[in-house]
Amino acid sequence: MQGTREELLNEFTTWATNPAGPCVLWLSGLAGTGNIAQSFATRLAEAGIVVVSFFISRHAHHRSDLYGIIHTLASELGRVHPAARASILQAFERDPRIHELNLDKQVDQLLLQPLQAIACADSEANTVIVLDALDECDNPEGLVGDGCLAKIIPVLNESASLGKIKLFLTSRPLRAICAGMQPFKDRLGREVKLHEIPTTGDIRAYLKWNLGQIDRLSGISGRGHLDALVQRAGSFFIYAATVVRHITQDQYTPDERLADILNAHHTSVDNDSPYAGVDRLYLEVLSLFVGAGKHAKLTERVRRILSAIVLGREPMSIQMISDLLQIDLGAVRRIVAGMGAIWAVPSSDSDPIVLYHESFPDFIMDTVRCTDQRFVVISSIGHEYLSTRCLHILNQQLVRDICHVPLPAGQELPNRASIGDIEDRLARYVSPPLRYSSLHVLHHLVKVSVADCSDDIFENLRMFCQGKLLFWLELTCLLGPATLSRLVVQLARLPMEIMNQDRISECGVLLRQFAQALTAGIHAS
Repeated sequence: MQGTREELLNEFTTWATNPAGPCVLWLSGLAGTGNIAQSFATRLAEAGIVVVSFFISRHAHHRSDLYGIIHTLASELGRVHPAARASILQAFERDPRIHELNLDKQVDQLLLQPLQAIACADSEANTVIVLDALDECDNPEGLVGDGCLAKIIPVLNESASLGKIKLFLTSRPLRAICAGMQPFKDRLGREVKLHEIPTTGDIRAYLKWNLGQIDRLSGISGRGHLDALVQRAGSFFIYAATVVRHITQDQYTPDERLADILNAHHTSVDNDSPYAGVDRLYLEVLSLFVGAGKHAKLTERVRRILSAIVLGREPMSIQMISDLLQIDLGAVRRIVAGMGAIWAVPSSDSDPIVLYHESFPDFIMDTVRCTDQRFVVISSIGHEYLSTRCLHILNQQLVRDICHVPLPAGQELPNRASIGDIEDRLARYVSPPLRYSSLHVLHHLVKVSVADCSDDIFENLRMFCQGKLLFWLELTCLLGPATLSRLVVQLARLPMEIMNQDRISECGVLLRQFAQALTAGIHAS
């Protein structure tokens, strides 16, 4: 809503335009930092200030992968700065395959050197780099959360100290992030703790205006109801936004929805938790859909769909969930539509389901916060289920020469670069679930605990290793060199306690040999 958080945005704009101020500003908060980062970047651009931004999201691989962040930042720097563009072009002239080099070399040549070129250029204008959600960064080395801190932030920090670069960072106040940010905060920057800034007035204005736009809603007319909602929201705008969406769902009248929210207690929720209001509201949304009865089959289906949405490596569509999990398309539609307060319900079955806020995955995967155990998504169990589904699809759909690419004599694997219509072939012959499974089966598998492994996963893994491994390698080559490199790293990270199980010990040996052969081939090239 326009007008909220104005004082904070004005303060940040003053910081961005003051060359004598701190070079680094870190906004930490339990929720809401992403919206502020987007508003801030938009405001800077509208004011004619050069801004380069990247919004990290753990639910979209291309927005959480460390290599992707480096490439996007480099591309944006080259777009807005001639000096950076010249530096990046020189790097590619020296080595056209620079995008395939190791992480440190890419950081140096695609980020550090272009930033140094900007600092030495004649222009006196500041450039503001906005990097949102550091805690959601992932990378091929398997370091989640501190990947940006370990690889990118020191480079950006060093460049900021040279002048002309301002660095605006956001994250949740996780312990690892706080420790990693300490050197930069002490030397060059400041921290703004969003969750400690009063927001009651903004939240009240937001609720009063939005609920006032809802036809047939009489219950909000009493000041006491508005006061109760504001009190439950605490410092969380996401509570207010979810209330508005929940009340406007079609299944009930707005007055009934409002009454449900105001009467919901969920006494098991910790009242001392800063998330108490949000947690109660999420529980209300889930409970209203499933009902108070057992409904074991529906509850299990809901939990599996929730697992796909919060653990999926890419944003999931209704069609993808149906195909990947083998759940009736109509059933998936009904469940997704019934929880429209939590995510944006897509207009098409093929469009992605987009979570309104990252607080929901945090809630649904926390056994302390999600006090209704029917809905809790246990990470290892969810990844085990998704691993099994991916392996099942690979076993069903992988075939030799899946894209019908003729190979020259003596060549065993296809070369993507030599196939002009490769994307058309992939779209024609590789189904979306098969593509997802090929790309991400290992991501799910490395996160599984042996205690959570079912007979199904072992059987599917055995079938895959015995009959589909080479076909998978062939498809991976067609999906691109970055995919193949990531596959090698993930193969090396497969849990040994799973691979050494007696029933699939031969698979474990085969996969390790496979990874070693691929590594040797990549190094040789």
